[in-house]
Parts: sequence; structure tokens; C-alpha cells
Amino acid sequence: MVNNNVVYQQNVYIDFGTQNKSFIDIHLFLKDIGIVNNAFFLVLMDPDLAGVNPRDPRLNRMMKQKILRECITNYYYFIREAVRIPDSGGAVNSGIPYKLHRGNLALNFCLVYNYNINIELPRQHGKTMGICVRILWEFLYGTTNSEMMFSNKKHSDAKDNLQRLKNLRDALPSYLQMAEQYGIDGKRLKIRDSVETLSNPLNGNKIRTMPGARNKVNANSLGRGCTQPRQWYDEFAFILFNKIIYQSATPAYKTASKNAKNNGAPYGIIMSTTPGDMTTEQGLYAFHVKENATPFSESWYDMDKSEIDALLSKNTNSVFVYIRFTYQQLGSGEDYFKEMVVELGKDWAVIRREVLLEWSTSSENSPFKKEDLERVKLYIKQPIKTITLCRFFNFNIYKEMDRRHVPIIGVDVSGGYNQDSSAVTIIDSYTTEVVADFNCNFISIGDLTRVIYELVTKYMPMAVVNVERNGGFGATVVSELLKTRIKRNLYFEIKDRIVEERFNGMHIARTKQKTKVYGLDSSKNIRNLLMEILRERMEYHKDKFVSPIIYSELETLEVKRNGKIEHASNGHDDQIFSYLIALYVWYYGKNVMETWNIQKQSIRTDQDADEGIISLEEQYDDIFEDVMIDEHDDPNDVKGQLEYLNQTKAVSYEQALINQQMQDEQALHMLIQNNPLAKKAFENKYGMEYENNNFGNYTIPNSVFMNFNNFDDKNIG
Repeated sequence: MVNNNVVYQQNVYIDFGTQNKSFIDIHLFLKDIGIVNNAFFLVLMDPDLAGVNPRDPRLNRMMKQKILRECITNYYYFIREAVRIPDSGGAVNSGIPYKLHRGNLALNFCLVYNYNINIELPRQHGKTMGICVRILWEFLYGTTNSEMMFSNKKHSDAKDNLQRLKNLRDALPSYLQMAEQYGIDGKRLKIRDSVETLSNPLNGNKIRTMPGARNKVNANSLGRGCTQPRQWYDEFAFILFNKIIYQSATPAYKTASKNAKNNGAPYGIIMSTTPGDMTTEQGLYAFHVKENATPFSESWYDMDKSEIDALLSKNTNSVFVYIRFTYQQLGSGEDYFKEMVVELGKDWAVIRREVLLEWSTSSENSPFKKEDLERVKLYIKQPIKTITLCRFFNFNIYKEMDRRHVPIIGVDVSGGYNQDSSAVTIIDSYTTEVVADFNCNFISIGDLTRVIYELVTKYMPMAVVNVERNGGFGATVVSELLKTRIKRNLYFEIKDRIVEERFNGMHIARTKQKTKVYGLDSSKNIRNLLMEILRERMEYHKDKFVSPIIYSELETLEVKRNGKIEHASNGHDDQIFSYLIALYVWYYGKNVMETWNIQKQSIRTDQDADEGIISLEEQYDDIFEDVMIDEHDDPNDVKGQLEYLNQTKAVSYEQALINQQMQDEQALHMLIQNNPLAKKAFENKYGMEYENNNFGNYTIPNSVFMNFNNFDDKNIG
């Protein structure tokens, strides 16, 4: 029988008829954003399984074998059709289908490739369960005699995760659980199963939980015992002595993972966490691990593994891929957020950490008021899309830019050898709002030059590019770009440069010459100008920062003892400076109209923007509050309500209009009686004489008042 919902593509079948709607939804989403490889998670190796329910009790032995073979060879079929997530209070083998979303698809994609993962997802979006599902598949169907390790902030939490995995296994059809094995004597083999460990009698795979560290010595000992090729650190930002454990475990892990790779077994480290407390050692270390990791991009779905490997190899600071999605990106709306506000007791520190995924990095000596930073946060946007340049590097796009407006590109260059990043920010010269940005802590000078060149030639041929000439790195980028056809796009100023010094016997004579100087010098005076721009932005243009990266850096700025404004030790300011370097062209640029056609106009302040915008705390402060009603009040007591209206002198809408008209009539009478010109204008307008001077005995036509708001455009101007 032919199934029209199964399509043969590139040597595999694609099951568009799956009953798991979430997989179809993600397929359509990826297709909509331009991902070509948008159905790899709908693959079906055996077309005979199309439309077959793995839980159907009528399945024959042959069909069960087909399903088992498909689960072993096709991980996405396993999670799409076989897995059920146990629901509270349900039967042991019941549950709900696996719900695919952008976050766990990224997780699964990277785990299939055995990448090291650092993942943050909001509460109730299946982060823990998604990892348990993947490790369950490896435990059941992976190669033989492999071992997995579960770690958490407390041993009891690690054991809870192991129990979740067991519940997932028990929710599978019995023929997929791989839980029974019989010896040569026909007796059932005993399964090694405890609250701390789990063994697979068929393939020898094992899972064990790791206790928490009591002190640094104990942490070092625990780390040295981590010889598993698959390691999972859950709530990594809250694990005491996490740095010691991870660093002492790394040598043993490298050996184990290398052996697993050679044997075709799964391997890799998973760090899952919510943002930690930056005032603790473990929180700060987890933050640095996250900051150094290579951000995941959905553009990877269209890349070969070799291309992704090449990208990851460029990052010499980290071996991790950082996956982060907001609750909006995962398809949850305001109802979800309201539920979390109530569930977490309006504890905004917890809400911002576990729902909004915000790392608390605020400086204690910030140059800005807390309320100003909070207001900036209200205008922050998530990217509407990303574009990939030079195969690997992604720009976040926050707004589709009007092609009639000249983009201004600010570039802050890092050497790519330390924790600083090279950053690019693009602003709209018409509004000065951020429209796109790029940040990378491992991009080389050559790659950055190529990225800027491709950005301009491919997307923004009218742009003006301003590069800070700092420490030789920026000057190198400028000198390389001057050799290309985007030389005309580079910002420059005409300055006096000393081209010759000559000693005439008494003093040194210097010859100056007008010279084009490309880029922006990083002098003290320039820095002061940039800081002045930043202060003005915070004062009048909080709505134009837009970028989450810029906002996170604003939080870490602090006033040093010498009065300079710089980032804190756990922060960065590269994106801020790339933004200010772009704004420098708008505020202080020379001949920008003649050279780059930038037309400076008045720009709206944030006071002119949305006056109705309020903070999250204010917006959700009163949700689900009880309404206090006096026990003697009867909502159906019409008589009582009327008495209340009479007591408070309340009037109906119709009566209010009558009262207003009477007041207007009285005012007009007084004007006519006291002003001969007004009397004459009135009589000309209505073709009647005003004879009665006693107010109350003369009725002014209603037309005087009824059309007050009706303007005749022909009489304007």
C-alpha cells in the first residue's frame, strides 16, 4: 500500500504523516525561516512503519522487530514515535508524546554529533527530560560496555534524574525496554538496579550518579574518578567546586571519549543549568564557561559536520556549544509567563533567573541609575533572524532596515587571543537605532576583515564602516580593507599629520600635511567623547539600544577609582564600544552628507516613544489578586447600586453631555453679550439677530456644539 505522506528524499524517507504534530510544526518553522535541511528529524528508514503505532497491542513479532531496528538506527524515530513522557498520576507505561521545539532540537542535533553542550532553557520546557531521553537511547541501544555519569548540585538531585530516566524506560513498550536477558540455563538474569546506578544486562552499559563534593580535596578526588565518555553536569552553576571537579575530570574524560569515538560509541559532556549566582565561585565559573562557548545557530542544520567542526575548531577558548532559547522562542506566550510569576511567588530574582534566563551581573558601582537600566531592558528585542557570513559567523538582525537609510557600522577589534571579543554593531542613520550586531571571542583578524567585506558587498553597499584603530589590531583590519573595493565605505577624517622633521641648528621644524586618516583613533579625547555619547544615550535614547548583548554589557560597567568607566572583571564592553564607534559618525562625523549621503535629522527621544511601557514587576504585580468585596454587598442589588450613584452625585453619559452643552451655551452667551464682534459673527453665521440678552430665555442652535470636532480640510492653511 502506498502512503502519500512518506516522501523519498536523498536516499531516505520523510514521514510527513507522523501523528506527532510538534515535529511537523518545527519542520514548517525551519522551512519558513529559510532552512533547507528542514525535515531531517522526520526521517524514516523503513517505509513499512509509516502510520504504524509502536504501542499497538496487535503488532506481530515481525513488525516489533522492524520498530526495534528503526529505534536502534534512527534516534529521531525513537523520540518521535516511541517515547512517552510520563505524566504525574498516570499509569506506568502511559504518558504524552515527546514535544519537539527549537531548544531540544538544537540539543539533540548537537548530541547526535557528540558535541560538548552548555544549555539554558526556561523552566518547564523539558531541558532535563530531553537530556534523559537522549541518554536513555544511548543506554538502551548504544554500543556495549559504555558508562554514563550523572552529577548535580546534590546527590539526591542526581538520583532524581536517574529515576526520571527509569520512568522513561518503563513508559516504552516492553519489547523496546531491553530490560530482560536470560542465561544459558533459561533463568532470568538479575538486573543491577539501585537508586544510584543502573545497568543494561544486554549490552553492559551503565549509569552511575556522582555525590556532591564536601570540600576541595574531595572535589578533586571525585573529578579524577570521572572516567565516563558521557558526562552530565545538571545545574552546573550550582555545583560546589565545579571548577575543580571539571578540571580534574578532563584528562580521564579525554581518554575515555577518544576510545568511545574509535569504537563508534556516544560521548561528550553536557552542562545544563539555569543562570547562577555571580557572587559565588561556582556561579562565576559557570558564567565564564558559558561566555567562552561557541553559540549554536540554526544555520548549522544546513552545514555538513565537517563545516561545523571547522567552525568549532576556530574557538581556542572552549570546546562547548552554547544553546539558549527564550520562552517566546520556544512557543510559550504570556499565559506561561503569568503562570510562572504566580508559581514562583512573584520572586523576581528567581523569575529572572529561571524563566528569563538572566545572569545577574550588575555592577555595585554602576555609572547609571538602576531605574535607567531597567527601562533600557524593557526595549530589548530578540533577533528576528540571523545571517551567516563567511560560512561560519552569524549576525543577529533585530529589524529590517529601510534601504533608503544609510547603515553605519561600528567595529571594535580584539586580537582573538583572550576573553575580549571582536564586536560589530550596525545602526540606522535615520533613527540611530541598533538594527544588527555580531560578537565573537575567537574570530581572527583575517576572518573579521572578510566578514566586514562580505557584509558590505552583499548586504549593505551604501554603508559607512568605522573601525577603531586600537593596539595594531584595528589598524590591520583598516589597512586590509583599504586594499578592497569597499575602501570608499570606510570612515575617514582629514587631519594634520607631521610628514617631516628637520633640525635647522636652533630648533626642530616640523612639516605638516593634510592627510586622510581612516578609522577612529583610540585616544583619550576620543574615549571621552564616546562616554559622553553613552551618557546622552542613557539620558534620552534608552529605546534605541535594542541589543541583548549591549544591555548585558551595560549592566557590568562600573566607575573605577580613577574615575574611568570600564567593565567589571566578570564583564565585557566590546559591543558597547562598537555601538559608540558607529554613533561617533552620526554625532561627530565630518562631511558625512557629502561623502556618504548621511542626512542628519532630529531623532525621537525615549520620552517620545512608548509612554505606556512599564516594567515586568509593574505589569504583573496585580495578577490573580483577590478582589475585596464586603460580605453585605449584593452584586445583583440594583436598588442599592442606584442609591450609591445618587449618594456620589454620579450622572449618566447622556446627562453629562446635556450638562456640558449647558455650560457651553452659558459661555457663548457671555461672549456674545460682552463682545460686539462675536455678536456680529454669530448673526452672520446663523442668519438671525441676537435680541434677547437674558440668559436662559434664548436657545442657541445645537449645531453650534454638535460639530465641534468636524474639521473642514479645505479651510486648513
